[in-house]
Amino acid sequence: MNEKKNWMARSASFFTGDPSPLAKDGAVAVIGLGRFGGSLARELAEHGVEVIGVDRDESVVAEFADVLAHASRADATDEVVLRQLGIDEVSRVVIAIGSDLEASILVASRILKLGNRHIWAKAISETHAEILHQLGIGNVISPENDMGRRLAHLIRGHISDFLPIDEDFVLARTTPPVRTTDVPLASLGLRTRYDVTIVAFKRRGGTHWDIADRDVTLYADDEILVAGSPKKVEAFSELDKDADA
Repeated sequence: MNEKKNWMARSASFFTGDPSPLAKDGAVAVIGLGRFGGSLARELAEHGVEVIGVDRDESVVAEFADVLAHASRADATDEVVLRQLGIDEVSRVVIAIGSDLEASILVASRILKLGNRHIWAKAISETHAEILHQLGIGNVISPENDMGRRLAHLIRGHISDFLPIDEDFVLARTTPPVRTTDVPLASLGLRTRYDVTIVAFKRRGGTHWDIADRDVTLYADDEILVAGSPKKVEAFSELDKDADA
């Protein structure tokens, strides 16, 4: 039996709990409890979020029976089933279906028709992402592509963490270049000279981050969060490398 048939095999055939009270109480629906969706659902549940989980595989649903507020083995491509599960009343939905492109698109179409306000959908390729965007999904996630981009910046050595906020805006965790240390930030003209902003810092051995206001002086063993375009942030993090060349 292929994956599409598995998704469409039965309607809501296996339940744990009644989802109807959750829909009105800030629940999140996660459709597809594979590696990505399952990890997301567990993390949300561990932080006290009521999660309605849906998957085609009964054994997977059983695995989440004691983890999520509600889990169902159901045909998520069926609008009637989605309404039975209360998905039409959930404001936040994540479509985390993996390799079944057709099922992902069908589910996205059904969810949009239900009028859900906040929808995230996993894409497995650029074409898949383009189709989801064309359907009207505002938040398309490409975990493999995003991780590849993030890892590429980490491998280069000067950035210890990298968070894309938008296509051309990131936050990066790094150490301050020597030329930016031992003087107040206000005297550096970072926006003018490098087109980046240092938004926060943490002292060596410190346990918390502080806002980097104009009067802050950074030291070589501090950690900083830098905001800007990927190219500008990368160039800023490599200022010491350029000086040594």
